[in-house]
Formats: sequence, C-alpha cells, structure tokens
Amino acid sequence: QNINLMAAAQQQMQQQQQQQQPQTAMPPIATQCFMLSNMFDPANETEPNWDAEIREDVMEECNKHGGVSHIYVDKASTQGNVYVKCPSVQTAVAAVNALHGRWFAGKVITAAYVPVVNYHNLFPDSMGR
Repeated sequence: QNINLMAAAQQQMQQQQQQQQPQTAMPPIATQCFMLSNMFDPANETEPNWDAEIREDVMEECNKHGGVSHIYVDKASTQGNVYVKCPSVQTAVAAVNALHGRWFAGKVITAAYVPVVNYHNLFPDSMGR
C-alpha cells in the first residue's frame, strides 16, 4: 500500500510541475508570406499542368481576402507545399485564417508564416512585389 501511495504522490507532483511550467511555444509572427502544406501529392498528380490548377485554386481563394503578389507551387515537394506572398500582412492573415485547417483534395491544409527575408531568399523575383 505504501508503494501505491508513493507512486500516486509522485504522479501528482509531476502533474503539478507540468502545470506550473510556462508555455514555451511562441505564437507565430504574422508576415505577408506563408507556406501551405498538404495541397497535393506529387506522386498522385497525373494531369498535365496540375500545378497551374493548384496555383489558380490558391489565387482564387486568396483573392477573396485581398489578393496575391507572388505564388510558387513546389512541384517536387513531398509535403505538397505552395508558397504565397500577399500585398500586406493583413491580407496574409485573412488568407491564412481562411485556409489553415480546411480540407483540400482529401487532406487538411496547414498554413505557416514565412519570414519575408527567407521568402525573398527562396524567391528573389518576389522582391518589390
């Protein structure tokens, strides 16, 4: 019985310690650039110009929230990544909020902000847009 009480007390102490630890996860910093994942599976895409169709679908959705200044469908991405730059942070936030967690082609889309500097390093042609 003492062993059970000791184990229960230890478990309770661990739970209290976990509750007292501050949340270390920082909220994402919104930028005008973001990456959508789970937009496609390159192994399953057989249609010619499938990437253009995905590009158009993303642009159509983003246009409901203020538009797109640059978009890139990474056809080689196994995670189905599409990179988007919007004209403003507010536009990007609206698009991310609308797209994150939505279903597309049988998968749940995830949206993650990308720092503008990183985006420009990936896509130098997007600078000044």
